[in-house]
Parts: sequence; structure tokens; C-alpha cells
Amino acid sequence: MAKATVEHYMQELDGELRDLPPARRRELLEEIREHIGSALEEGPGEGETEVRNVLERLGDPAEIAEEARRRFGISRAKPGVREVIALVLLPIGGIIIPVLGWLVGAILLATSNVWTGREKAAGLLLFPGGLLPALSVGVTAARMCGGSTEVGRRVTETCNGASYSSLALIILAVLVLVPIGTTIFLARRMNRRAATG
Repeated sequence: MAKATVEHYMQELDGELRDLPPARRRELLEEIREHIGSALEEGPGEGETEVRNVLERLGDPAEIAEEARRRFGISRAKPGVREVIALVLLPIGGIIIPVLGWLVGAILLATSNVWTGREKAAGLLLFPGGLLPALSVGVTAARMCGGSTEVGRRVTETCNGASYSSLALIILAVLVLVPIGTTIFLARRMNRRAATG
């Protein structure tokens, strides 16, 4: 568990250092890893509590990255119009301009320097097309339950596959909530970096 805590810390630090040149980034990551190893060897042990104490003394990865940027004279990538447009097009771009709108949002996300590689992957993979797949499922479900039959004076609504409608609602909920949740996640990460930048 303690090793996983160190790895999580190092991954977070690596993400925060993404705008440093690769050689400087590797050098700093190696220094921090060596420092953690030395501090744990000198301490009372390598348990979870000791690891957390060492990491707490080191400081927040965002603060370490900010100090490194100052030291190397590198300014942090700031969110701008590109990122705002990406956040709009990822969920609804595919509905506004089918497929192409989402694709433009995906390109803007992928080429931005504001988000980490993992954040970009989440934005691109959860779910491709944004809300367009949800709209497609909703339209399909509505078509399956849209028939009516007139017998004498009585009109009967028919729904082909009542069991499908429950499954469709679950799928629809996932297809709506995941893109919206991903967009909120990306917006929060962007705003956090804007606040610390």
C-alpha cells in the first residue's frame, strides 16, 4: 500500500510537470524519488504512515511543479478560448454538427497544454461523440414504443419490447451522465490549474 501511495504521488507530480522540458522533468522526478527513498531509509520504517509523512513534508505536487517552473523560467499553460470551446464541443458538438463537432472538440482537447495525458484520454474515451450516442439511443427507443393500433373506437399504444425499454433507460442514463461528468471533471481540472497558475 505504501508503494502505491508513492507511485500515485509521483504520477501526480509527473502530470503537474508536463510543461517542463522532458530532460528537466526526468531529472526532477529522479531527485524527488531519491529523496523519498532516503527519507524512508532514515526514518522509523516504510509503513503507510511514514510514507504519508514524508510526502506531506515534500509538499503538494502542484506546488513543487510551480517552484520548478519558476526556477527554470517556464510559464504555465493557461486555459483560454481553445479549452472553453473544447469543453462545449465535447458533449454537444456531435449534436450541433453530427460527428464533426465532437471531432473538432476532441482535436482541441488533444492539442491543449492545459490537461494531462490521462485527462485527455478520459475526455476522448468517455464517450466518443459526447451526447450524440445518447440521442441515438433515445430516438431508437422512442421509435420502438411509438406504434399505435386502432381497433374500432379504441386506440391501443404498442411498445415492441418492454424489457428493452428498461435496458434502454439504463444505457441512456450512462450515455448522458458519463459525457457530462467527464466535461465537469475536465472543467474542474482546468479551473484548478488556472487558479494555481
